[in-house]
Amino acid sequence: MKKKALAMLMAICTMAAGMSVNVSAETGDTDKLVVALRITGTTPADVSEVQDKMNEILRDKIGAEVELLIIPSGSYKQQMTLMLSGDEKLDVMGCNSGIYTTALASEALKPLDDLLAEYGQGIVDAEGEAQLEQGQVDGVQYGIPVMCDTAVGYGTFGMRTDILEKYNIDVSDVHSYDDMTEVFKIVHENEPDMTVIAPTTVGYSPMQYCVEWDKLGDYFGVLEDHGQTTTVTNLFESDAYRNYLDVMHNWYESGYFSKDVTTATEAGSSLMKGGNLFCYFNANKPGIKTQEENSCGLDLTFVQVLDTFTQTSNNWQWTIPENCEYPEKAMQFINELYTDPDIINLLCYGIDGEHYVENEDGTITYPEGVDATTVGYNMAPNVWAVGNEFLAKVWDTNDPDVWEQTQEWNKSGIVSKAYGFFYDNINVTTEMAAVQSVYDEYRMSLECGVLDPETALPEMNEKMYAAGLQNIIDEKQAQLDKWLESKGE
Repeated sequence: MKKKALAMLMAICTMAAGMSVNVSAETGDTDKLVVALRITGTTPADVSEVQDKMNEILRDKIGAEVELLIIPSGSYKQQMTLMLSGDEKLDVMGCNSGIYTTALASEALKPLDDLLAEYGQGIVDAEGEAQLEQGQVDGVQYGIPVMCDTAVGYGTFGMRTDILEKYNIDVSDVHSYDDMTEVFKIVHENEPDMTVIAPTTVGYSPMQYCVEWDKLGDYFGVLEDHGQTTTVTNLFESDAYRNYLDVMHNWYESGYFSKDVTTATEAGSSLMKGGNLFCYFNANKPGIKTQEENSCGLDLTFVQVLDTFTQTSNNWQWTIPENCEYPEKAMQFINELYTDPDIINLLCYGIDGEHYVENEDGTITYPEGVDATTVGYNMAPNVWAVGNEFLAKVWDTNDPDVWEQTQEWNKSGIVSKAYGFFYDNINVTTEMAAVQSVYDEYRMSLECGVLDPETALPEMNEKMYAAGLQNIIDEKQAQLDKWLESKGE
């Protein structure tokens, strides 16, 4: 793509997102790092002020400044893909497995081994070898996994407590999708103008929070039964996926989802903050209540109906793009995200005394006269992705030992037999593009319940196989078998 056309397309995508914020810094002769941050919800008003405070520290410690590129989750992958393929300045990038594999396939990420050894010793000390292996491909370090909750409580629903109390709804015995259906029925009958349930993230279906399989980096070939098998199969022919679709279709047909669910431009927490949403999907973990209440400004009640488990390629990772202008400084900055509580807390919560205050017990809360709806900066929903969340301060609605609880939580639940495996799709990039195109055609409408799975699911599977799905499954199986053999399994 020509540079001019790429720049025009990038501008269109940015305008369409409507929220991407590029916060410029006065750098002088100091090296400036452009750091891409994905957020849920809306962009905080005081990003520039917080960035300036961070740069006061960074200029002294690493001789560099950061320019925070704040991008909403719904458009993050698209913008990162465009920036990596063009000449846009980008020095540090957070990415999930989807962005990671795509960037690796196009050789858009720098190998980090030498940089990590020289400028990232704090990361090595904090993470340990086993955790760092999650960011390696064929023994080469390309990503730095974040330190956070790795076990995920899937099938979790965050509901407005005031609505539950208003209609005397007891959720203590809610343990399944069917039980949730009964709750939604009561709310819908009594609040017919209120949207009952919504996806959490713009551009993503609820399925990301309703997982009962190890997706092995993407959904094109999975390990069913929470990764307790080592046979790669087609997710879209599994009983678990079909059951999920049937539930979502029932909820859509019952009017629990909004009619525009596939094109919504607001995250679940933002819709709830607006007052016309009862519930949205989430993933359970210690501290989830405080995290989400800080985002939506309402008292929430959480219920989990699926198993807690750990799958492979689960973590968010920090990477350095190949076109990074200052790779040594970039690694030094990433190192700060794992070692410096001041940088971490600025990025998570903003400025002490302005956006939060510290209590006598060391926990934090809003300053007097400020709450979740009026604070100028609070990235609490993104604390898990900052780097080392265990160095972040604890909000006072959490237990003071929430990080100790999280470390214990990570040992709980089911662990996939493929945990630590990384799938490289370089040998099937043509098939991947074709199958992804088919999936994109159906994904939101099918997984948000709009389409009837009885007819739409067979259509999608037929098209996927024609596009090369079986080749992808076979390639993934071969790589998994090789990895298992290397582990002596």
